[in-house]
Amino acid sequence: MTLTIDIEKVKSVYSGINGKCCCGCSGKYSYASAHREAAGKKRGYPIDDEDINDRTVKLIVGKVLKSGVAEQERDNLISAVVGKRLYLVRL
Repeated sequence: MTLTIDIEKVKSVYSGINGKCCCGCSGKYSYASAHREAAGKKRGYPIDDEDINDRTVKLIVGKVLKSGVAEQERDNLISAVVGKRLYLVRL
């Protein structure tokens, strides 16, 4: 079965070093502009302009889909490890 991701439902993506924590100290979160307000509420503080990047969101979703190793962790989280990088997609 092929994994599909509806880009319109993607709230955020993460790219970081595999094996490290995902707090942001070893990687970067990028947020979709369409979900800015909801993502800020979930995170507990507003999303800054520099954290919004629709291009990066699409790029990381593409890497996850092309990886062939993506796993759906929960209904709202998809992950893939490619080389030394961990990619997360939050729906």
